[in-house]
Amino acid sequence: NYSYLKRFLDVTKSNLFFARGVIIVEGWAEEILIPTIAERLGYDLTKHEVSIVNVGSTAYLHFAKIFLRNDGKKMNIPVSIITDLDIRPDENGNFNSPEESEKRISIENAFNEFGDSDVKLIIAKQWTLEWCLFKSSSLSMDFKESVLKVHSKTDEFKKDEHGSFKSEFQFKLIQKLSKKEGVAPLDKVAIANTLSERIIENQAVLDPKDEYIKYLIDAILHACNVQ
Repeated sequence: NYSYLKRFLDVTKSNLFFARGVIIVEGWAEEILIPTIAERLGYDLTKHEVSIVNVGSTAYLHFAKIFLRNDGKKMNIPVSIITDLDIRPDENGNFNSPEESEKRISIENAFNEFGDSDVKLIIAKQWTLEWCLFKSSSLSMDFKESVLKVHSKTDEFKKDEHGSFKSEFQFKLIQKLSKKEGVAPLDKVAIANTLSERIIENQAVLDPKDEYIKYLIDAILHACNVQ
């Protein structure tokens, strides 16, 4: 871990040493969206002195282990680690449940050494952040509008003559998220930025019971030390 951190612990990540709460994420989309979601929930991450650390990969364990002490005592700094499940569906949006369960268990097993520490692993309900936003009961429509704005030339993302999104939207989204050969990938950062703006402008109401964004909410509440 030390040798890894010597190479990758730059100034954008070192703020985790000075925070009262930390949220470790895998990419830019989460880093952009989480402060906005927190704001809509009534939590200002800056006032709570919570830092979002974007490790740019699934190498979060190297950073998480900073918060483990040799004597086993807690550091009393709540750390939320958000990770995708990374099990993709078939082209119809159906998931292999046994495969999902096996992957979830595998990720959780890597955290056995953290025990009852303040480091909390939080796994997306399904596949990726973008898929969860697409399925979300609170943010699905805003997400679709954001995708349409960013990928305005993609026919499957356009609305029909009645102003509704087509059924082909899901199929195309899966293709782009899967980085299928010959298909341009989804511009996750631009979509996250557009969605963040829509959430603020529309004062989106976030349902705490929304099963597809609950993992993001749980990560925010834990880092803010909300019981």
